Amino acid sequence: MTATSWTAVEPYRGVEDDEFERWRARAAAVADELAGTAVQRDRANQNPFPEIGLLRQSGLLGFAIPTEFGGAGGSLPQALILGRIVAAADGSIGQLLLYHYSNGVWSFILGTPEQWEFIARGVGESGWFQGSVSNPRDSGFDVAGTDDGGYILNGTRTFATGVAIADYITVGFLDNGTLLNAQIPPDRAGLVFGDDWDNLGQRLTASGSVTFEDVVIRHDEVLRGVSEYPGDQLLREGLRAQFSFLIFAHLYLGIAEGALESAARYIREKGRPWPEATSKVATEDPYVLQLLGKLSAQIAAGVALADDAAVTFSTALRSDSLTAEQWGRLALRVDQAKVVATEAALDATQNIYQATGARSTANSVGLDIYWRNARTHTTHDPLPYRQREVGNFVLNQILPSPLAFNDSAEASSTGNPV
Repeated sequence: MTATSWTAVEPYRGVEDDEFERWRARAAAVADELAGTAVQRDRANQNPFPEIGLLRQSGLLGFAIPTEFGGAGGSLPQALILGRIVAAADGSIGQLLLYHYSNGVWSFILGTPEQWEFIARGVGESGWFQGSVSNPRDSGFDVAGTDDGGYILNGTRTFATGVAIADYITVGFLDNGTLLNAQIPPDRAGLVFGDDWDNLGQRLTASGSVTFEDVVIRHDEVLRGVSEYPGDQLLREGLRAQFSFLIFAHLYLGIAEGALESAARYIREKGRPWPEATSKVATEDPYVLQLLGKLSAQIAAGVALADDAAVTFSTALRSDSLTAEQWGRLALRVDQAKVVATEAALDATQNIYQATGARSTANSVGLDIYWRNARTHTTHDPLPYRQREVGNFVLNQILPSPLAFNDSAEASSTGNPV
């Protein structure tokens, strides 16, 4: 969006290169602190209040908030890089940071300028962490309208990442088949957090269930910014899903980078050559070198695609006149990035064991955390559907188009021929 047509504050303008290098160093310092206890914290499986405190203290939560609202004024491509750095050390906390950035984007897309400013100031000035209850495939709420235009929600969502530890939450619900979103504080009467997230990986994401018992949504808390957007509103709202897929790609690549780095360190410090090897040390074994080189190349390809997609998304987000072709080409690039990132993460996290050897499977080493995190989160969006969209363009020159959700929360889409 331009400053004159949508809001008086230019969002996501970005920081200068030298300043961003300082932010990268700050994110790396946070990552180093997290890495030292990642295995122990993963095994303990507790809600990550201290970790969110670390992100808050570092300023990373407010990085992408405009300086006018108390943030650093960073761009989305820059924010995603910072999230990837944290994810390499701790996939759970990297996910929470990336989801926090995503919820900020949702506030900007869905809210009016006044609603967005309220949330942005909370993040920038008070260090709010944002969570969301928005899984469209989960069971719906019983929704009743109120006399003043608000709503009362009843029902349970089986998982809601970060909500139990959030300072403000976005809630998606259907009103007679129309998808609405609202933002409310987590201490709203009737919210009950299950604290029951106990899955294979991403164990520190506070992704447990949340129950709504006569939870009141005020009229002014319903986000109504899309209706004020001057361009195609379906395309505008459809940017939300694209950013979700984009943060998935960056999360997976961060986990893959962390796995490769940890494996290389283990080989340097504890690796032993195989008896049949001609090399005397593991770091000279040609098969080890070949494997790590292959994995590194896959990750680098994913990073290049994901960074390019982030720049394309940022341009689309700031546009007042997004076209269907521009949206489709953005979605195509995001799909490509997500495909490569998913495969790179799964390949790296399972195949590093070929190079590190049997002793590296000890629980005390903790290499398993990377595979468990990658395997858990990559089930969120089946890869064949993203590959299908790319293939449909390659073969039939049909670009993706925004998903539409009906009252049973099942997604459907059609394509746009080019």
